[in-house]
Amino acid sequence: MADMYLDNATRDIVIQDGDLYLTSDIDFTETMRQRIRANLLTFLGEWFLDDQNNPTVGVPYFQSLFADKIPTIELAEAIFIKALADIEGVTYVESLSFDYDRTTRVLNVSFKVQILGNGNYVEDVVTFGELLGS
Repeated sequence: MADMYLDNATRDIVIQDGDLYLTSDIDFTETMRQRIRANLLTFLGEWFLDDQNNPTVGVPYFQSLFADKIPTIELAEAIFIKALADIEGVTYVESLSFDYDRTTRVLNVSFKVQILGNGNYVEDVVTFGELLGS
């Protein structure tokens, strides 16, 4: 299983020596890290190939998290844990934490999940609210 490798900073497709660089060129852990990041950065119902009547790809930000005027940390944790656990290849959510900067309005979501295979873990931080190039 492989995906086109995206640069973390620019989110651009990486081309190396005139060829597409794939996540499988690195390892399965990188494939899963990138898939998890892509899923968490996708709003439920946003992906054009998803079933518009019953979407399954992405996180229900509008449907669940933003439905309340003041969402709770417990609700956010439940939504993110379910979103992580529902990703094919994730076997267990080890940890999840949030760091919100009220001044910049940037949310960092840190997670550690166990993946299929030899029990490796994927650890990463997904940033929401950050402007690219800033």
